[in-house]
Amino acid sequence: MSQKIHPTALVDAGAVLGSDVEIGPFAIVEKGVRIGARTRLLARSYICQGTTIGSDCSIHIGAVIGHEPQDLTYKGDPTTTIIGNRCTIRENVTIHRATVKDPNPTQVGDDCFLMANSHVAHNCVIGNGVILANGALLAGHVHVADHSIISGNTVIHQFVRIGRLTMLSGGSRFGLDVPPYLIGDGANTITVLNAVGLRRAPGLTADDRKQIKSAYKILFRSGLDLKDALARLKAEFTSPAVAHWVEFYEAPTKRGFCQYRRVRRGEGAG
Repeated sequence: MSQKIHPTALVDAGAVLGSDVEIGPFAIVEKGVRIGARTRLLARSYICQGTTIGSDCSIHIGAVIGHEPQDLTYKGDPTTTIIGNRCTIRENVTIHRATVKDPNPTQVGDDCFLMANSHVAHNCVIGNGVILANGALLAGHVHVADHSIISGNTVIHQFVRIGRLTMLSGGSRFGLDVPPYLIGDGANTITVLNAVGLRRAPGLTADDRKQIKSAYKILFRSGLDLKDALARLKAEFTSPAVAHWVEFYEAPTKRGFCQYRRVRRGEGAG
């Protein structure tokens, strides 16, 4: 097992480092941190106690992972942050550990890309393959499902759920849940299917995409109320991808759901 630790880095003796870990100049790794094999910490990154980082990650200059939450009720209790494998965390990203009010850790899944100056607050749960562009800000307890894209300078209120394979337009803001497979734009508004994301999504078949498109018309363009539209989805569709839509709407929500706005061809997110 070989490790490359710059002489100016401060690595606590109680940290656990995997094979071939690299730690750059003036980086700090606190007591009890666990870092997986081949992960690289660049200059001045700061990894705080209670943090676990997976293998093959790249943590860039000035990133701070696992620091105390920005929560006035936090009293210094030992809580945790978990980062998955193959994540890229760019310059000055901040990820805060959980508060004692919620036993679950702050979590970032595998293969995520967090661009410069994005922020993940306490108790957020981010799925696999998620992208946060520059300046994207997640408040506490936000859940972002797999393969979603949060564009630059987008802000998300605490306890909001962002569904699988969504794309949120730059500079938008969301205080309500964003259902799967859609494009979010503006303020608490959903518009059209994320067609490009659906085509690229791992595990979705052509039939899944066809059923999603048909189900979308029932949910958002049929004029049915939500209860009746979901009943039709249950009765008429066999794809697990459509069932996931039903599950999202029927799961408990603390914020409610974004409003749908129909866009014309060539307009805005459409």
